[in-house]
Amino acid sequence: MPTDARCLICGAAVPATGTQGGRRARFCSGACRQRAYRRRVRARRPGAGCVGRAAELATLRRLLTRHRLVTITGPGGIGKTRLAAELTSAIFVDLSTVDPLPPDPGDLLVLDSCDLRPDAATLITRLLRDHPGLRIVATGRAALGLDGEQLLPLRGLSPADAARLLIGELHLLDPGFAVTAADLTELCRLLEGVPAALVLAAPRVRLLGPAGARHGLTTALDLAPGKRSVRADLERDHGRLDEAEHEAWQRLSVLPGPFDAELAAALGAGPDVLARLVAASLLVPEPAADGTTGLRLWASARAFGRERLDAAGGTEAAFDLLAGYLVAQVEPHLAEFLLPDELCRRLVARAEPVLATIDRLTARGDARLAVAACGLARSWLALGRNVAESEQLLRAALPHVEDRPDLTASLLAALCKAAHRTGRYAEQLRLGERALELESSLDRPARVASILDLLAAGLRASGRDREAGEHYRRALTIARDLADPAVLSLLLNDLAWAALERGDLVAAGEVLAEGLPLARAHATPGRLASVLHTAGALALAAGDHPTAEARFVEALLVTNPTDGLKVPYFAEGVAIVLTARGDHERALGLFACAESGRRGLGAVAEPAWRRRVQAAITTATTALDPRRAHAAARAGARVSPAAAVAYALDASEHFAATGQGRLTPQEHTVAALVTDGLTNQQIARRLGIAPRTVATHLERIRAKLGVRPRSALAAWFTRTTADS
Repeated sequence: MPTDARCLICGAAVPATGTQGGRRARFCSGACRQRAYRRRVRARRPGAGCVGRAAELATLRRLLTRHRLVTITGPGGIGKTRLAAELTSAIFVDLSTVDPLPPDPGDLLVLDSCDLRPDAATLITRLLRDHPGLRIVATGRAALGLDGEQLLPLRGLSPADAARLLIGELHLLDPGFAVTAADLTELCRLLEGVPAALVLAAPRVRLLGPAGARHGLTTALDLAPGKRSVRADLERDHGRLDEAEHEAWQRLSVLPGPFDAELAAALGAGPDVLARLVAASLLVPEPAADGTTGLRLWASARAFGRERLDAAGGTEAAFDLLAGYLVAQVEPHLAEFLLPDELCRRLVARAEPVLATIDRLTARGDARLAVAACGLARSWLALGRNVAESEQLLRAALPHVEDRPDLTASLLAALCKAAHRTGRYAEQLRLGERALELESSLDRPARVASILDLLAAGLRASGRDREAGEHYRRALTIARDLADPAVLSLLLNDLAWAALERGDLVAAGEVLAEGLPLARAHATPGRLASVLHTAGALALAAGDHPTAEARFVEALLVTNPTDGLKVPYFAEGVAIVLTARGDHERALGLFACAESGRRGLGAVAEPAWRRRVQAAITTATTALDPRRAHAAARAGARVSPAAAVAYALDASEHFAATGQGRLTPQEHTVAALVTDGLTNQQIARRLGIAPRTVATHLERIRAKLGVRPRSALAAWFTRTTADS
């Protein structure tokens, strides 16, 4: 045996004559051999072993069949060492304590804590060169930056796995400790599923119970100070970064939740710095609500950065930058009839940072809060979300804009819309009249048209049809002068709905004959869906149930499934058709599903539509045995809002008969846009999702339909929707 062999535990020289079990000695003494044994046992003990990492372990083994160097990355305590230790055939070396490396590394070598060894990249390069058959698994905060390196980043454990790990740790401390996964849900969320933090939290939970353990605990940074604490790990991370990275880390700490590169750039963090923070495992990519990929600081890293930002006196400056960015994004569009759909989606997807900025501006009495609040509230209302929260934001902002009639008018108009959504029509009219009075003194015709449209809706719901018609006609005149076809299609839709409510089917049909083609050509999918619903309601009133169902199904297919204000209307349209067809159980399930979703938002249906729905519910309920009717309604009420679109489409005979049931609603929408000739990039922008998501949908569509070229897909879509 070479005389320079070193112990794998302490790095001391191993006697040249030493053997252990007929193999070359790897340890200098029995004590070190015992330390190695205890390390392996600790890595595999119940509760603290590789809980929840079966998929990552399988991925690691698969990667090792194709790559000679795989680096497991992630923040401190995420479980990099434990995952690597599961490779039982490997020689395990902790680079923070062992020097030099063993001269015979075998076929598989794990090099732990590479981020603590400055020459780790050089050592690995030499090992791979000198041992052609060697495969190496490295662990560390960041990539090594070597050619051929394959990364395996680790995320936090799932909520279920995090609870399982924590329960295992608690039972090691006290086998009789009674706790369930449900008791630990909030604590696991706070600790982001980081295994080391969960282990540190176990004694606290045992002492204080799950509820007591959460008291005063905001992130893992609050746990167990000491050499092995989360804070100590972050201190080491901080010491390895340069000044630009320190500044970016601190400024980004004001952003809760996922944010995008544009928002980070507003804080002075450019792409290069972001990339370095991702590489250092401080920032983690995370899907955002709009289907794009955002970035998020680990909660403990965010708290650590915020401490330093506050200590340096930079917090107000960071929020000033954010406020300036939001005002620049929103204010130019406040004079428009509607906020751009893309802006609405971006604000809703980044709602947490926007709300944090509003809170800070409110505390300072900064009037810019009104611009941000108006932008977010109008976006929520446009996308069918958070009606009550929108109203709270708007009311809180009003006292801060007394000297800004333009902002006051915008806030009042948004409050007017919120009042309409919740059925408070007298308040809607009062707010709308105040907004119109202010807006009429400003040179913003699009906003005047928008407020007239809102007032008309309130007048119509209050039974004042003649006044409503006058407001609609005034708004329509302005819209024609603006020459905006998207706005014109929406006003024509509202005028058609008013005609439909007063029973004038001929007038409603004439207006829709102009409005529906405009909406198909120029409106966003969600706004097109509203026009399709009116067309469906017109067909219902004319007794043409097949056409009505086709229109309601198309509305469900093109709208965003998360639009809790619109989806119930479309689902109820299908349910009314089912009632007329005698399918009462499915109809009652759909009615209950729609009402449950609407109630969750605190919204109500418009009076005329509500009467039509109630008449259908009465018909279906009367036709069924009370027990069957009750069971059908209960089943529908249990359907989550996220599943409402799929539930409604599944109930539709038209959807199944046309072959559209082979695709999900989102896949159907993608197929429709492909048929219109849009590219993947254009479809992504239209739907507010990432291009790669569009590509994934297309692959699934092709697999389901057995078609490859886009032309073949377009031909299929044209055939199956010909009867619509």
